[in-house]
Amino acid sequence: MESHSNVDYDVIVIGAGWSGLLACKNMLEENLSVLVLEKRDKLGGIWCYTDDPSTVTVMKRTHCTSSSCTTEMSDFPMPTEIGDFPHHKDILEYLHAYCVKFDLYDHIRLNSGVEQTEKVDGVWRVRTDNGTTLKSTSLVVCSGYFTKADWSYKEKHLSNFTGVVEHSGSYKGPVMEHNGKRVLVVGGGEMASDIITYWHEDVKPVSLHWCIPRGQHFFRNYSKILPWKKPQALDKASSFILRSLAPHKKGKPGMAWVCRWTTSGSLIAYQGHGIPQFRNNARFFRSFVNKNANALDLIEDGIVVPKGKMSCCTGNTIEYEDGSIEEYDVVILCTGFSTEFSFLPEQIRNKEFSERFKFLFDADDPSLAFVGFARPIVGSIPTIAESQSRMAARLFSGRIQLPNPDQRHQIMVDDADFYQDYFKATSRRIDTLVEMGGYLEHLAQMTGTYPDYWSLFKQNPRDGLAAMLAPYHGCVNLLNDPEHREMALATLRRHKTGTISWIQLSWIILGRLLWVDATLDALGTVKYKMQTSKTWKAVKDYKVISFLNNMWTYPKKCLFDRTTRFDLNGPVSEN
Repeated sequence: MESHSNVDYDVIVIGAGWSGLLACKNMLEENLSVLVLEKRDKLGGIWCYTDDPSTVTVMKRTHCTSSSCTTEMSDFPMPTEIGDFPHHKDILEYLHAYCVKFDLYDHIRLNSGVEQTEKVDGVWRVRTDNGTTLKSTSLVVCSGYFTKADWSYKEKHLSNFTGVVEHSGSYKGPVMEHNGKRVLVVGGGEMASDIITYWHEDVKPVSLHWCIPRGQHFFRNYSKILPWKKPQALDKASSFILRSLAPHKKGKPGMAWVCRWTTSGSLIAYQGHGIPQFRNNARFFRSFVNKNANALDLIEDGIVVPKGKMSCCTGNTIEYEDGSIEEYDVVILCTGFSTEFSFLPEQIRNKEFSERFKFLFDADDPSLAFVGFARPIVGSIPTIAESQSRMAARLFSGRIQLPNPDQRHQIMVDDADFYQDYFKATSRRIDTLVEMGGYLEHLAQMTGTYPDYWSLFKQNPRDGLAAMLAPYHGCVNLLNDPEHREMALATLRRHKTGTISWIQLSWIILGRLLWVDATLDALGTVKYKMQTSKTWKAVKDYKVISFLNNMWTYPKKCLFDRTTRFDLNGPVSEN
């Protein structure tokens, strides 16, 4: 990347959240001068909680829904005492410790919101809200995905609703004013799961309904696979070996049945829930997955009522496509956020992310990078942001080169075609959704950090097997570096403990050979058709049917773990 003598910094980073800190650290590793501008008086982004409802942050009780293995930095493990799924206070302390470890504080300027940016004569000019103008060769946007609440669902479907409509983006905890109200939660993400759980436990509305109009896939992120097993973070089933035997792009063949069982206790619970109102047409691993499936237990217990698409709304009455009609006092929208780049030049801010190379670089000007906006089906944004930061830093330092403009354009076309087909059965509301494994492989190949497992195995078979059997962790990108290899191997061995055995691998291979998942998919389709048939609705409450259903679900009652969950006041524990 061409440097300029009249700049203040090689790189300016906008935003001091998790992604901004990763960008800063990686720029420093490439000996680039860097300044991070943060509009708030504290770093941490959404993980820096505030009671101010106008600032989007986590809620008071929020835990990370991806495990520490999937979220921690490649060369800075999280403390083991904060558990697999840390509370947001622990995450913030971890980010501060990261700043201390890698001397980032001196490169962060707080209370410095960015009002405008423009590129003049090859130099980025960045004007802050305190009147300062700074110059840099490159610019990295880490302003975050959660910036502006998306109210479009209200405009399209609830414009005639006379009750209260609120967006979850302003919530910091349970709203006690909803006590005794008829409450509807709209949306299928993890925020919706949290609200369903918290409102049931603390608010006690007179009725609590959950509407997921586009359908949703679910995982349970922490559970015992069998009663005599220790509970474990289920997103650790992501090793190189497992991804080779059961590729995510093909729907994890041989493993999908395990995902169903650990999520709902049923092998034919389509999409992890088996709830007809929540079903969509997306194949397994072809849409965003909600990893907070514990809230589904409230539906099974009859406490929460599931709802599908709305057909019309009048006053405080909503009619659904299945013909049911309900009245509500409060509707809570968990419909996500939209990104806003008001500080960027108009011709750049209005571009779709599909027009950016690997959802990372501006296609026409790679001196502009967007870190932390690609979102995984399953996995974590920080892991992706670290790989993006590494690639941006190496590009800006001249250590790597991007393909030429024509080649970049062709790669972007190919990527767009791939994801259009891959997510064709989804709404594409999240326009930066990626299959994390494949996406990170591409970035690692372009930065020269893709792990050479075979060479590692030839040098030391035990090390090679440890690396291939361990859950995916960002430190695999350090295995080719002799200076960091031992540290990376130690991290992988620590996370590998208790996650996989050769017997389990054999079961997965056998499951693929016997087409177990295809058979269960077919049975799941039969189950859905039964659930939605008029005949089933007419007979499902008969005593003989209830008896047969109880017999069918008896193994689940004996073997399925639905009690292990987060301790909302501390690390993960078992209740």
